[in-house]
Amino acid sequence: MEALIDCFNLQGHQVVSLIGSGGKTSLMWYLANHYRKQNVLVSTTTKIGYPVNRPYDFFYSENFSKLGKDGKGITLAGNHTSGGYKLSALPATVFQESLHYFDKVFLEADGSKQLPLKGWETFEPVILAETTITIGLIPISVLGKCINQKTVHRLPLFLRATGAIQGAQIKEETLAEIIASPTGLWSKSQGQRILCINQVETEEQLIQAKKVLSLLPHMLLKRLSKVIACNIQSGEGSVLWEK
Repeated sequence: MEALIDCFNLQGHQVVSLIGSGGKTSLMWYLANHYRKQNVLVSTTTKIGYPVNRPYDFFYSENFSKLGKDGKGITLAGNHTSGGYKLSALPATVFQESLHYFDKVFLEADGSKQLPLKGWETFEPVILAETTITIGLIPISVLGKCINQKTVHRLPLFLRATGAIQGAQIKEETLAEIIASPTGLWSKSQGQRILCINQVETEEQLIQAKKVLSLLPHMLLKRLSKVIACNIQSGEGSVLWEK
């Protein structure tokens, strides 16, 4: 495993949308922090919890007239909602007019109710047309757990997409199915597509991640740019496959 940031190697201006489950918020802030010497925007296209302990330098939630003009550092921006406990998406015109000020934009573009897996409604994820890179996350630590309401958000849609049975054990094949399903992880993706198999802590989990990769159909791999096995908490990763 190497430094996770080297696995991504994001060059130039990029609008990155993070989707899936099992680490979107952590990866968004990990990436933002590593590029904080540039002009970085952190926001959402859905809703995110109000990040009280995150390392942002500038914050906008009402008057967006100066958004992007503060210079280098991390700008967090969104509309207050849910009584001030969450941030929602910026108005479209505000986002579009401020976009050219930022070198890197990181958008949490999906929700999973903090469950390790999910199925997708037709309106999810919410990926903007300006997206240049879509990062999809799946946690390897969910292997061996039971497919039920406690592990899967939107369970009926997950079962329909994977052909899995409620109550069955989650296997590498289950993860490969939801990654590859036409209604699964990449159904609305834009730009380059990077698959992150997260929460890889042990040699056994690294082998499991490689098995998931081996089960992905060739047609899907043609749409992906790279597949990374990673542990966001430790900041380590390994590129398992790259086009």
